Amino acid sequence: MTTAKSNPMRSVHRAFEVLKVLELAQQPLRLTDLAQRSELHVATTQRLVNVLIEHGYASRHANGYTAGPASLSTAHAFAMTSPLRLVARPVLEELAAATGLTASLYVRVQESRVLIDRVEGGRRPQYSLPIGERLPLYPGAAGKVFLAAADDLAAEAARFGTVTFTSGKTVDEAGIRADLERIRRDGCAISVDERKTGTTAIAALINDNAGNLLGSLGLSGASSSFGDVNDSALPGEVRRAAQTIGFRVPAA
Repeated sequence: MTTAKSNPMRSVHRAFEVLKVLELAQQPLRLTDLAQRSELHVATTQRLVNVLIEHGYASRHANGYTAGPASLSTAHAFAMTSPLRLVARPVLEELAAATGLTASLYVRVQESRVLIDRVEGGRRPQYSLPIGERLPLYPGAAGKVFLAAADDLAAEAARFGTVTFTSGKTVDEAGIRADLERIRRDGCAISVDERKTGTTAIAALINDNAGNLLGSLGLSGASSSFGDVNDSALPGEVRRAAQTIGFRVPAA
């Protein structure tokens, strides 16, 4: 069962757990499924989801529960006021225009990465992630850079064990650790056919002038558009663009 960090905040923590499950769900969830995924009793889940419905953060439908419209309002407020997104937007536009690829901006939320902005270049991708999409940190270049910034790479790799890419290739704990070490050394991550077959991505971390981690910048497109990415100028362009964004964001 999920436990809160302190008893007075138990309901708040549990409500956020329920909301997170609704955000990640790809379809309406029955109450029993919502309770199971939240690791809460059904009665507790019912009370919490009722509160979320009252405030617009959850919706009840004939076939289950979903996230509610208030989540869109919160996302819009973030998009309109986030210094990172406001500063990054013109850099994303310049990078997408110069490369013809898709430039994306991510932030880390717990053990996931969330897409907060995206600009498509001339070569439109086969599939475009919707803004607000929540993805795992591994696999995928834009998530791996967050992991490579951790103090203990061995511990990060151990959390994943063995991962299977969409291409069918598998990587074990040792392979993940080697990957993260390579990313830390190179200052950027590259993924080929990891999260989606036929797609290549390059990503770099965004840090402000004080060294605070702000997010990650990714450049992605069809693998046929990249050629030999390791010998191309693209990794350097992504690193420079990420540094430019970080330089322009006021330190907290």
